[in-house]
Amino acid sequence: MTTVQLAIHDSEYAQSLRNLLLRDGAHRVLLVDKPDLKVNGVMVVESNFCGDPSFLSSAAERIVVIMRKGEDQLTRIWEAGVRHVVFEEDSPTTAQLAVIAAELRMPKLGDLSASCGSSPRTGEKRHLKPKRGWPVLNSQPRCSHCCFVRNPIRIF
Repeated sequence: MTTVQLAIHDSEYAQSLRNLLLRDGAHRVLLVDKPDLKVNGVMVVESNFCGDPSFLSSAAERIVVIMRKGEDQLTRIWEAGVRHVVFEEDSPTTAQLAVIAAELRMPKLGDLSASCGSSPRTGEKRHLKPKRGWPVLNSQPRCSHCCFVRNPIRIF
């Protein structure tokens, strides 16, 4: 079950999104004034929370930003690493899809620190062996979690 923190001042929009997320039974939804970075899960915030660069850089992959069309912050938010932006005019269903997309980008617990990151005990890098299946022609073997290319082909 994924925890989703909703820091949205529009209470009608927040309740609609909350109800959509609770309906599937896979989300625990918290309505908060300010998201807590210590809580694992997705955070849905308004663009005014994106003024702090440390906030964005520490949790960009798990943030969904709701902003007004025409705001000049979109480029800065994108450059900070946030990949899930929904406009205020978009339906709560669109925001739900953005939450699910952010959830899918998050490393899973129990994957040995996302399998491809540093091991908490040794600091070494680890990569999982690719799963067996049908071979794909003209593809390079990649780690299934971070797309690290193994044995890259170099053309000079």
